[in-house]
Amino acid sequence: MKVYYSDICLKHAPKHEILSGALVDYVESPSRLTTIVNQLRTQSSSKHFEFLSPSDHGLDAILVIHDVEYIEYLKSAYKEWCEEGGNKNGVIPEAFPHSGFTSVSRDKIKNLKSSIAKAGLYCFDLSCCITEETWDAVYESAQIGISAAKELIKLNNESVCDKGHPLGVFALCRPPGHHANSKISGGGCFLNNAAITAKLLINNLDSNGNARKVAILDIDYHHGNGTQDIFYSQSNPLYVSLHASNDYPWFTGEVTEIGEGEGEGYNVNIPLPEETSDEIYCELLEKVIKERIIPYGANYLLVSLGVDTYKDDPIGGFQMTTDVYKRIGRIIKSIELPTLFVMEGGYYMETLGINVTNVLLGFMDN
Repeated sequence: MKVYYSDICLKHAPKHEILSGALVDYVESPSRLTTIVNQLRTQSSSKHFEFLSPSDHGLDAILVIHDVEYIEYLKSAYKEWCEEGGNKNGVIPEAFPHSGFTSVSRDKIKNLKSSIAKAGLYCFDLSCCITEETWDAVYESAQIGISAAKELIKLNNESVCDKGHPLGVFALCRPPGHHANSKISGGGCFLNNAAITAKLLINNLDSNGNARKVAILDIDYHHGNGTQDIFYSQSNPLYVSLHASNDYPWFTGEVTEIGEGEGEGYNVNIPLPEETSDEIYCELLEKVIKERIIPYGANYLLVSLGVDTYKDDPIGGFQMTTDVYKRIGRIIKSIELPTLFVMEGGYYMETLGINVTNVLLGFMDN
């Protein structure tokens, strides 16, 4: 399997964040990436993976999903923050334009000048500290996704389809993306890599000029509120998420959120309890694949790959073991579609690398 990766993604390295009221070491740390890379490069795994560097495809694919004002903010936020006397450790918001205040002026929001105010406008929590090199890493993460998607398209066009062995490419993105919507960061996410790449796959028109159909399967412990928000009114892609009930990001992810307008019926949430085990998870995964993903008739599958479902994950809560991740990979393989894996969460360093590797090996039936 081809793996797209870049050391530039290590450059986003805030020192701290506030989690559950405490100042803690930054959870979405660069060590996550090195842990995964080291495991993929072990003697037992390395023969299965080919590492490639991303190309620079510019902003075009990013701007299909994200507002240009938001992109300009991410690029300039740290410089403006420091010029106004902000702490050089990074940009962190202190106030947000809450929807409960009916007097919040849209015109005032649009014309904000203060870097502190902008931080609250363009972020919904305290987990997205912007440092001097954050934009470099965020941009490179998106380029990894774009390059991987283009590679999957190329392989699919060149290959004779073998349904027993579907094509797969891994975009080892960092920072992750599924909590970011078109103009707001949060949950350690700045650009929505899954959304950017899904739209790229969709816009890879067939010989008759028709858009390709894409199914997104989000298996991160946390609901992908950003991905849901971006595609909530669209029938392509289909968005399916298995995630924790009554957990971060708290305000989304219910079964009643089914999409709206053209997108009604194409947003599928499966909230799961804390006691979710290997068997329960796999049973529900197989069920939603059979009932929703396969009937959708997608041309491509995109997996938002989070392994914070592991039992010891510091910000997870399920009861899942390392053994289950190969099984999950095999279940995903059973969909028999060209598949793009896009890295999301997973924070327990002792097993992060092996859990990610096992999903990919399971998909390859190794």
